[in-house]
Amino acid sequence: MIGTARSAKGQITRGHVELGSYPDGPVLSPVLIAQGEKDGPTLWLQACIHGPEVVGPLSIQRFLRTVDLKQLSGRVVCLMLANPLGFRGYNRLTPQDGYNLNRVFPGDPNGHLSYQLAHRLLDLSLTHSDAMLDLHSGGDLTITCHYTLFHNNGTPEGLESERMARATGSPNIWNSLEEGLSGCHFTHYTKGGKPSLIVESGGGARVTPEDLDRLTLAIFNVCKARGMLPGEPVVPARFRLGGDAIHHKATHGGLFIPKVAPGDDVVKGQHLADIVDLFGDVVETVHCPVDKAWVGSIRRPHMPIYNGDQVFELVGTKGYDPA
Repeated sequence: MIGTARSAKGQITRGHVELGSYPDGPVLSPVLIAQGEKDGPTLWLQACIHGPEVVGPLSIQRFLRTVDLKQLSGRVVCLMLANPLGFRGYNRLTPQDGYNLNRVFPGDPNGHLSYQLAHRLLDLSLTHSDAMLDLHSGGDLTITCHYTLFHNNGTPEGLESERMARATGSPNIWNSLEEGLSGCHFTHYTKGGKPSLIVESGGGARVTPEDLDRLTLAIFNVCKARGMLPGEPVVPARFRLGGDAIHHKATHGGLFIPKVAPGDDVVKGQHLADIVDLFGDVVETVHCPVDKAWVGSIRRPHMPIYNGDQVFELVGTKGYDPA
């Protein structure tokens, strides 16, 4: 059992798992368990660790509607809301304390609310599964390109994380060893001795068919890579490698007018965006500050921003690998 959900062979069961406490009762997340008719490993599948990133739960619903349990070996545990507080508040951060939940792992059972939630999530996921897939999109404020993050620290579980990442179907893969992502769930799950990864696609306060297709395919592909479903993963012909991302902030407020799109290759000095005031004058021109990179995410185009808002995630280009 996970919370009130009890797995049963050849069935999809549902329930709720308690993650914390409101002043008037438990903080609950819906959880579903898809158990195949054959024995096998367990995959932890989760979404909405950032509240507005709804491509994840929609893709999980599509997977559960279409998976053939007769062919599935093992079980897939689907935690629909890794941060129910952020989901209800439609907020990337936990509204009650202002922390980014996916930066405070491994958490602290005696810390702030987000730290206690992180501790609970890490314990649940490591206890109840053999591998983890964490689904993300840009939510309401940013748009991400289609990429996969993993933490290959040279251990067997790190190497398996990279193998899984190459099986997701994403053309962009990123071995995250940088300090800025050291507090992520997937990082500490791998440090806990098991493989894990993040798959990103979409955002900008809308859900496209392409985003749903990409994240749904990632779920099926990871199941195939783990031997839980028959067949080979559908993967691109080659992978673009990344790492050492920087998060470029605006120094002026105004309207954000990008000149590039998520996934574009950029080089040092390239004109990336303008920020214009309400008179239509350009108050800031954004140029690429690094030699070679690809655009991991951009701020939602044409919308108002404050100085200090992140406008680009630029991922350092590490070359290409054949599939």
